[in-house]
Amino acid sequence: MIEKFKTAALAFLVLASLLQSYLLLFSSPRQLPTNKTEYVQADPIGTQISAEELIFPEQIVLHTGKQTHMALYPNHAHFKEIMKMLKGRTFDNFRKSGPMQTGLDWEEIRSKQAGVEVRFSRGGVPFSILKGVFQLRGDLPLDTEGVNRIWIYVNRDAEEVRTFFLTDYNTYEARADLNNKNVEQMVGFGELLVTYHMKDDFYLPDTPLEVAKYKIATSTMPIDQLQKTLFVDPLNTRNFRNKDDSDIYYTDGKRGLQVKTAQLWMSYTDPVPAVDSRNDVKENLNSAVQFINQHGGWNGTFMARSLTQSQLIGRQQYTFRQYYDSFPIIGDRSETFGLIRVVLQNRVVANYDRSIMMLDTGKVERSLKTLPGGKVLDDMLNAYSRKNQIVAVMPAYQPIAREGEMELNPVWAVELRDGTYDVLK
Repeated sequence: MIEKFKTAALAFLVLASLLQSYLLLFSSPRQLPTNKTEYVQADPIGTQISAEELIFPEQIVLHTGKQTHMALYPNHAHFKEIMKMLKGRTFDNFRKSGPMQTGLDWEEIRSKQAGVEVRFSRGGVPFSILKGVFQLRGDLPLDTEGVNRIWIYVNRDAEEVRTFFLTDYNTYEARADLNNKNVEQMVGFGELLVTYHMKDDFYLPDTPLEVAKYKIATSTMPIDQLQKTLFVDPLNTRNFRNKDDSDIYYTDGKRGLQVKTAQLWMSYTDPVPAVDSRNDVKENLNSAVQFINQHGGWNGTFMARSLTQSQLIGRQQYTFRQYYDSFPIIGDRSETFGLIRVVLQNRVVANYDRSIMMLDTGKVERSLKTLPGGKVLDDMLNAYSRKNQIVAVMPAYQPIAREGEMELNPVWAVELRDGTYDVLK
């Protein structure tokens, strides 16, 4: 009798287990209402872009072959046409031809050969990132070198087009599917432009430049929106006022957001243990861009800077500088309008700093201002106290913030060897 009872009980348990397994596998879970205090959906603040949209030259210089030169800046119609043409061409068969200082007479090429010189920002762009902008094929040099110039010219003696990718250390010749007419067409875009001369490796206009000046309405990123994009559970965020009158927001014991109201600047930190491991410059850039896309977005046109891997081991910082019209926005301090900075290690963001001021491009006043050129500009450079530290000279916009409005004032600016900027006066 006892054995029959045990058998029946065992059979019942097996059947119950099978029934429970069936219900778990094939039944639909009961839908429960979401507790809105547990998750907050963040509305987007800025736009989303790809990493390739952040890579473009500072300047394109056209050489006529008759000792005259013209310069094009981003957003100029001819600048866009030349970039469109070059992006549609293939560059392959890269081979090292030695340091830039040897083998070729660049002054002769600049003065007497028709060509196009594409100039990138200081430090250059690594080949792996440049490959996302132009059609580079075959084995490419390592990312420890950044391309700061692409020089394409017609060798009239041999009736051929030669193409060079220049870094701070080496020159690489490549084969490009460009012919003489292509180069002549690009150079022809400069026929009606102001001519430039070279001074200390910088191209400067022979006559004054007329540049647009802007007054633009502004707004600021809402703090609650920033919290929603940066914190998993923003409703559990705590905050306090710091001694410097900045507001500190923190959650989960480590992530923190500091907002400096006077400077309209935010700093987000997510402590990541420092590890001595090798970085991949392209992967880190893509991670930085994706992080910004998801946490505040972009409020205008930006150029990616600090792209070369000067530090292969440890953390890597990227700086994104805002452009308006054709020129960069350059303030007088490190925490200024138009800047975004991200520090990463192996694709993980540890620091995220940016201006929280945004331009309202629907409310713009435009006027004109004349920037000096020729001898006046040359004298300004000669009189500059840190002349030997200059690595770039450019027209730029100096931001002047007023209540509810930003004035973008055209100036001549210099970039210095330490990465800072200054305005010529």
